[in-house]
Amino acid sequence: MSGLKALYYIAVVLPSPQADAVKTLQNRAHTAYHSRAALRSPPHITLQAPFRLALDQVGGLKQVLTEFASSYSPFSIELGGFGCFPPRVVFVRVIENQALSLIQHDLIKTLTEHQIVGSGEQALRAFHPHITIAFRDLIQRHFRSLWDEVEHESFVDRFTAGGITLLRHDGKIWTAEADFLFGQQEFDERT
Repeated sequence: MSGLKALYYIAVVLPSPQADAVKTLQNRAHTAYHSRAALRSPPHITLQAPFRLALDQVGGLKQVLTEFASSYSPFSIELGGFGCFPPRVVFVRVIENQALSLIQHDLIKTLTEHQIVGSGEQALRAFHPHITIAFRDLIQRHFRSLWDEVEHESFVDRFTAGGITLLRHDGKIWTAEADFLFGQQEFDERT
């Protein structure tokens, strides 16, 4: 096994119209409140939090994700309003969705069974799907200002989740490495 490891996470990445709307909000948070961390990743709903994986195991992970995604069908995701995790996170709300929750649960189970992630890593976290606008680098004073600004704003949209995406950290930003389409027996390499 190689000693070289990379940092990955797995998500539903938003399609263009919705991603563009979220990017506008993230840019607003950056311009007005100096929070740019959310801009280092495409707008997404995290299914598996970041984990390290040896580079020589990525091919096996892609096989597991291809098989996993092939057993699901595309489904609709609704976005509705804003939420927050004080004192640093502001996000677009994802309306409760049984299909999304099932896929996230099953994905964690699959990754654990294949020893890609540890059994306790994600199991301890409750799944709270959301799309981050600002987080880590948003200072408390700016959190309150941004939250006051968006709390009562309307943000309503819907899109079809057609698959899941494996993202890799390059040392500065997260990039999509491969897409695993629901109902398909192959994946689309991005890099």
